[in-house]
Amino acid sequence: MKIYLADLVHDYLSGNYIVPLNIGLIATYLKEKFGNNVEIKLFKSPEKLIEELQKSSKPDIVGFSSYTWNQELNRHLMNMISTESPKTVIVAGGPHIRTDPDGIKMHLNDLANIDYYCMFEGEIPFGNLIEYFLSKKQVVKKNFCDKEISGVAYVKNDKLFYPVITNQERIINDIPSPYLSGVLDEFLETNQWIPIMETNRGCPYSCTFCVWGISALDKVRVFPLERSLQEIEYVSKKSPSRHWVFSDANFGILPRDLDIAEKIKEVSQKYGKLKWLQVWWAKNSSKHTLQISKIFGDLVDPLAAVQTLDKTVLKIIKRDNININSMTDLLEYWNKENIKVSTDVLVGLPGESLESHLQTLRKSLEFGFSEISTGNITLLPGSEMESEQTRETFGLKTKFRLISGCYGMYGGTPIFDFEESVRSSNDIKEEEMHYLRVLHFFIWVFWNLAIGKTLLQWIQMEYGKNPLDVLIDMIKPGTSPELEKFVTEFDIEARSEWFDTPNELIKHYTENFDQFIAEGYLKLNLKHLAKIFLDKKLTKFLIDALVNQYPSNISKQLGKFCYDRIVFLDSPISKKSEYSEDGINALKKIYPDMNFESNICFFEQKEGFKETIDYELKKFEFDKDPLRALTLTLESYRKRFLNDFSFSLTGRKESTGETLGGSFEYHAQLEPTTSIEHTN
Repeated sequence: MKIYLADLVHDYLSGNYIVPLNIGLIATYLKEKFGNNVEIKLFKSPEKLIEELQKSSKPDIVGFSSYTWNQELNRHLMNMISTESPKTVIVAGGPHIRTDPDGIKMHLNDLANIDYYCMFEGEIPFGNLIEYFLSKKQVVKKNFCDKEISGVAYVKNDKLFYPVITNQERIINDIPSPYLSGVLDEFLETNQWIPIMETNRGCPYSCTFCVWGISALDKVRVFPLERSLQEIEYVSKKSPSRHWVFSDANFGILPRDLDIAEKIKEVSQKYGKLKWLQVWWAKNSSKHTLQISKIFGDLVDPLAAVQTLDKTVLKIIKRDNININSMTDLLEYWNKENIKVSTDVLVGLPGESLESHLQTLRKSLEFGFSEISTGNITLLPGSEMESEQTRETFGLKTKFRLISGCYGMYGGTPIFDFEESVRSSNDIKEEEMHYLRVLHFFIWVFWNLAIGKTLLQWIQMEYGKNPLDVLIDMIKPGTSPELEKFVTEFDIEARSEWFDTPNELIKHYTENFDQFIAEGYLKLNLKHLAKIFLDKKLTKFLIDALVNQYPSNISKQLGKFCYDRIVFLDSPISKKSEYSEDGINALKKIYPDMNFESNICFFEQKEGFKETIDYELKKFEFDKDPLRALTLTLESYRKRFLNDFSFSLTGRKESTGETLGGSFEYHAQLEPTTSIEHTN
């Protein structure tokens, strides 16, 4: 039985792509269970799948993994297969589907070429389907299926057949490792693919915007520890990637995660390749989180996602079981250890107003979070928030936006994938959402990326003004004609991203495809950050705009310090700069634990910065399109673009722990790795 498994990603342009662990797990499970009865090929590239499908020997089955970023791409390939190889059985799986019977049926009617959908985790349902086919000695299209298959949904004669798989059947110990079996070697051995690891499954929390903790998957189950440790060693040897992703929903929730963290750190030091790790930290921070963050060091900053601090909203989104007090206690420990912690704040949540959202931002800054990642609520099929009932109850109004990098021309047809996000509700207006988009950008640039953080901290100390309110005042109309021009241009571009319907979006980009490809479509925040790093005059202008909020000799000195800390692409590996006595005294207050032996500051790039960034820029063809190449590089390596610094007479560097970076909780949909700041 010839089976193609496709975890497709738009690769029309170069980008950050994930190793297809999901279909690798299905492949190894099927091979273990059925041996030579199955012949399996894996695909990430739609073009390679199209080429293979055009051969005379057609596959018996093509299985598609279904996510927000490849739904329309899958639809296109499914249509092609149904036309050119009508006997081929089309199977789908993945989280991009509602989980109630009506929702499942609606999805399968919309994508009518799907014969069978493997609900939730795909290995066992797919195995049950293959077992049925082998018993029949042939594949069976849905209209001829004469059996209900556990965990598999299909529609026949307008009736849904779907016997739910039991939790007792969701055993993952029997699923072999696709890494250790060599199934994924072809994806590990080039720099195109980012390794993704999975050591456990399930989430005990039931946040309404997320699909990780739905009832069918709420029990945490683990792969054997020794297997996970062996996988980490194996991938470290094979992959040249500087960046890894861990897909566990709550890293640090289990004591054994300490052993896994130790192993990750060990291979990072042993092989010298892994420089940055993306993990989804435990929602309720535990004592393990502090220990793990110490082990990881510079590999990743800890994340304590609040999403909102409004008690009413927390209850609405079923997140009130997350202990804020334990989180703030941990923050205090982290701050003492000079470990910087980031958080996530969502906008557009049911019950959340403009003022309550601003209060969450203020409190997050008061708590001492080094980074506050903000983003629109994306409605994910299968989540409670995406349901018709929630939309109606809270008046959620949505629009559609192209997902960065998720487009291309395949078989002569332009294809675009998009996200559906909340743009207004009973509690917040769309104009307020547009205003927040601009404010969020300046929080991201000045606070998260620390480009103006020293200035903001000084203003807070000297004048008692929350950094959020400083930025609110800064972007008010009439403050500065130049700044107002910058804000207006940013706002216009941000508004142009949204469409009322998918059809309007597809029509617009199809009609302008050549121009669109020539100009590129990049995440707005990252694109403008790349512009800043490529234009020193623009960088200085933005810092000066903040200086002018509280103009003085001290603020000018601190503005100079902020500028000196930035690593531009042509910056020397090390440099020094002198500051006035007033400036030094202000810096002493901001950095009380730093040793000030001189008024000369020695700046030095983080170890391995130049080599790592050059590697990425070359991969993304910097010589052809600098803005795009730097934007894609910044998706993973924002944290590297600040110098370490020291006022020691020896010039020895002392990192304050301030970094660019952080991660965004993307609720179990991991591709592309732009999951970080995925909505911006």
